[in-house]
Amino acid sequence: MKIVSIYPNFANRGGAQDVVIQLAKALNNENELPIVMTSTPKEQISPLYSDGIKFISFSLKNILVLKRQNVIFISHHRKSTSFLVLLGRIVPGIKIVHIAHNTFNNLKYFTFFPKNIIAVSQGVKSNLIEYFKIPEENITVIYNGIKDIKWNGVSKPTVTNYVNNDQTKILMAGRICPVKQQVFIVQKTRTLLHNNICLYFVGVGEDEEKLRAEIGNSQQYVYLGYKNVRDIIDDFDYICLFSKNEGLGLTLIEGCMFGKPLITNNIAPVLEINEDGNTGFVYHDINDLIEGLNNLPVRNSSQYKTLSENARKRYEELFTEEKMIQNYKAYLFRFE
Repeated sequence: MKIVSIYPNFANRGGAQDVVIQLAKALNNENELPIVMTSTPKEQISPLYSDGIKFISFSLKNILVLKRQNVIFISHHRKSTSFLVLLGRIVPGIKIVHIAHNTFNNLKYFTFFPKNIIAVSQGVKSNLIEYFKIPEENITVIYNGIKDIKWNGVSKPTVTNYVNNDQTKILMAGRICPVKQQVFIVQKTRTLLHNNICLYFVGVGEDEEKLRAEIGNSQQYVYLGYKNVRDIIDDFDYICLFSKNEGLGLTLIEGCMFGKPLITNNIAPVLEINEDGNTGFVYHDINDLIEGLNNLPVRNSSQYKTLSENARKRYEELFTEEKMIQNYKAYLFRFE
């Protein structure tokens, strides 16, 4: 079985890109470089993804060449998937699996799906059924999983230049963009949070300059730019994601892996990771969030320790890399 993965943008790092590379490497023969088709020119591909991957352009010529090799195209992007499905009506025999990473409410009549679809969460599956009218039997849910870094329940800060033990430190990691709402959160919470509550933002994206401008010289909001979350996560008490929409939220899974309680809103996909009062806290709107942040249990409290242990258990039950790869291999076995 030979897999060819497809995703258009590798110019920056992101959760979807991480999963594409992770699966490409895990599902192919170890003796061959995994092939990933992309629209990103080779010279613009992020160095973070350049090792151990053969990138080729997403073009009709390359698709037809690979189709003759009897590969399975795993597309992680609906525009790429739509192109392949339409091409398949002209050139029969193209094997396509679509991986749905997110929910959408646009381009319904310009999006085409194959019969084989994997959704990364029940929330994404529901979106495919309710908005795109995909038959439920065509969709299989396989949660994203990440490689385990063993956690011993003890905080071992690795980056100390912005650690303040008197603060409750909350990490918001993700693309800096309107969907993730970082700028909105700063605007709406400024002057309303207790002095010991500090929000740290990690990531890059189109709203970087807006976020910097909103933060200004504040000591309560800190923008760290791009960081590897795993290198800094032990410095923080909570992981927060308060997006307009999500597919699943790899940052939340990383938080669970490290035993960090979660803070989220109540959109369906994140509720599959974060259970209110069990693995963290769920807030319905920005006012609810403000009140909640001002009343978080501190790290040395018994309530915090219980949340931390439950978050780790949630990771072990649902979101390990081993479980994800096992489920994908079982799914793809039908093509052999």
